[in-house]
Amino acid sequence: MPAPRRFASALAAVCTAGVALAGCGSTSDDDARASQGPGTFTVCTNSPYAPFEFERDGETVGFDMSLGQEIARDMGRTMRVVRADFHTLESGAALDEGRCDAAISGITITPARRRAVDFSEPYFNDQIALLTTKDSGITGFAAVGTRTVGVQRATSGAQYASDRKLTVREYEDADLMFRALGSGKVKAVSGNISTLSRQAREHPDFRLVQTVDTNENLGVAVKKGNTEILDAVNRTLERITRDGTADSLKAEWMGV
Repeated sequence: MPAPRRFASALAAVCTAGVALAGCGSTSDDDARASQGPGTFTVCTNSPYAPFEFERDGETVGFDMSLGQEIARDMGRTMRVVRADFHTLESGAALDEGRCDAAISGITITPARRRAVDFSEPYFNDQIALLTTKDSGITGFAAVGTRTVGVQRATSGAQYASDRKLTVREYEDADLMFRALGSGKVKAVSGNISTLSRQAREHPDFRLVQTVDTNENLGVAVKKGNTEILDAVNRTLERITRDGTADSLKAEWMGV
């Protein structure tokens, strides 16, 4: 996933927590540190990673951002989004350095990551999928052979392809990875079904050839020991599951 992008303070947008499905502007790390306080819920994310987080009309939107808005609203705070390198999210560095209260960025819950951060209850179950072009002749992971598979660095899709000893080419963000598939630099892409299915719908030349249920669960990450934020996140997850908001968000951003 991409390195941090820094924006001038004048371009930073603050999202009100009362607008549950609205987008949220991104800030620089310095702005985020200055903005944190009792009235702000600062979220670190790594964009683009549609449909979880991506840019639209100058704002960071997506399933994760709407989830963040729900959490902020329940806390009585406003949400501010900070773009960060994915490595700093899964390692807990961004949280430990105080850049944000929580990381919401399609982060898979793994034992290794649990040692670095505290995770919320799972909010989404994803699957690994293989995306290729209609004329590639690839029918699944077992049929890739020596051809190169594009992966997003430090993701479960990358790990799955590497575990199967496939030849991989890493990309810092999903857009670069999909462009490589379209231009023929790679012959297939390994990633999560939630992201790859969107590409299959939007690009007639792409097709999904295999999905693998790995029981992969996504969670909101917080700094180790930050029970105040963790409890607030889990209360919101329980509430949106109970009142149907979670289903509405999935329908809006993923069509499921």
